[in-house]
Amino acid sequence: ISIKITDEFMQALVEQNKFRKHSYLVYKKSEKGKRMEFLQTKKNHYSIEIASKDISKYELLGKFDNIVELNEFLAKYNVNVGEEELKDVNKRDVYGDYVVELEDKEYDLAIRQAGDFLVYFASKEAGVIKKLVKARDIWNLFIEGNYKTAEPGLLFWDRVKKYSPSNYVGKPIISTNPCGEVPLEDGGACNLGSLNLAMYVKNPFTKKASIDWKGIERAVEIFVRFLDNVVEWNTKLNALEKQRKAAAETRRVGLGVMGIADFFLKLGLGYDSEEALKIFEELMKRIANKAYETSSYLAKEKGASPIFDYQSYSRGLFFQEAINENVKKLIKKQGLRNIALLSIAPTGTISNIAISHKHNGKHYLGVSSGIEPIYALFYLRRSESFGKTFKVFHSTVQAYLDLKGLSEEAGKSSLEELKLILPEYFFRTAHNIKPEMRIKIQGIAQKYVDHSISSTINLPEDISPEVVSELYILAWKHGLKGVTVYREGSRFAILKAEGEQSEFQKFKNRKFKIIDETGKEYIVKGDEMIVLPDGKLTTVYHAIKEGLFKFEEL
Repeated sequence: ISIKITDEFMQALVEQNKFRKHSYLVYKKSEKGKRMEFLQTKKNHYSIEIASKDISKYELLGKFDNIVELNEFLAKYNVNVGEEELKDVNKRDVYGDYVVELEDKEYDLAIRQAGDFLVYFASKEAGVIKKLVKARDIWNLFIEGNYKTAEPGLLFWDRVKKYSPSNYVGKPIISTNPCGEVPLEDGGACNLGSLNLAMYVKNPFTKKASIDWKGIERAVEIFVRFLDNVVEWNTKLNALEKQRKAAAETRRVGLGVMGIADFFLKLGLGYDSEEALKIFEELMKRIANKAYETSSYLAKEKGASPIFDYQSYSRGLFFQEAINENVKKLIKKQGLRNIALLSIAPTGTISNIAISHKHNGKHYLGVSSGIEPIYALFYLRRSESFGKTFKVFHSTVQAYLDLKGLSEEAGKSSLEELKLILPEYFFRTAHNIKPEMRIKIQGIAQKYVDHSISSTINLPEDISPEVVSELYILAWKHGLKGVTVYREGSRFAILKAEGEQSEFQKFKNRKFKIIDETGKEYIVKGDEMIVLPDGKLTTVYHAIKEGLFKFEEL
């Protein structure tokens, strides 16, 4: 599950984190006038167009600690505002700003307190609901839920809309498929396929290892044609008329990738190394442009999407930024059969049956999912028949061990001992990569994916909730469309890292009496959430470790 969240909300949150929540902020608003009403109608439904401002049209002019300082600044505009006037929710526009219209300027002023966010709903039937809250208060509820249960994730809705190709040809997206990798119009459906990159390395595990670029580009051509054929069936066989109509109009497909971590292992590169990141960007750029080129040739052969219009479509930000000039010229001449073409799904099931390597007639099954790193080098499997526990290595790791004659030795080795057997880059697994780097990697991919990416960042159980908060904010700043975070132990795990019980696990069910800075006493468990005076989050465990409160164990 993911929450649609706007740039307006994220900006309010960042304001509140940066400034005191009672600070007054004045913005230069380049768009003249103020919008005091935004009715939801059948035509203008909030699922498509949430009432939120374009933050690129607002420039911060100053921060002021009190109303006196604020009015000293406003005096040069011959403006004076009262404290009660600013608190009046009915004086705020639909974006939560107190707007001062300037007759002699090409801009207006927007005044707010740090973190102000207007919860707003209006329709002819329901009337108007307006409530001014602090962004951080809502955010903390989200982070607490995510920390405890790994739900929900976030969908950065303004980014999704601006970079959705279909929004530029009259088919605005309203939501996504369940995992969030395909934003969809009303009646739209996802049609997914993933390219197994693990099989496109020549001379793997050797110094002569190289990328099979021709093979990748040929596979993309075949894949786009195949997925477009599936769309053709969907135009006839989808259950509802509006689904059949949507399939026939947008003809959207979702070509993605899996096995990227195995791909890098075969090349002798660490998943998060600088060289790997450069290759990854080049790879995604080539896949995107080859997919669009192929769709253009299909348009010439079979006909373009009936809603494709080059003049409108070419205004799309993804098209402008990701597609090269030669492909743009081709599309202008021939058209485009598929309005959107690229998506990276989690591939949780299909990645387990994909071949990672072939050697001497033996097929090694299972590759890394989507664009994620390998979860772990191995897991332990117990056989009741033999009464033994076996080490089962990730398939590409096993292929390397077999090729080098190291399988028997590795099977008897601990994780520490494996460091003497395997090259260092093999250890760039999910729990050994900085989460900030995971966001950077997803950001590289997102530039060349017109739909979206489903990817989960794995965190240790004892991570601070404020770190989770910072990661989501970083994801927004890096231009991701969506992201989810899984903290070990926050829910029943599909995958689980082996190891002894951690200090946090031992601590979380213990009870404590804590005394805050006001002298108030609380009875709490070790993993319960606490909001600090600055609005940031911690847990009882972290607060006690950092000496933030006096405590007594019960």
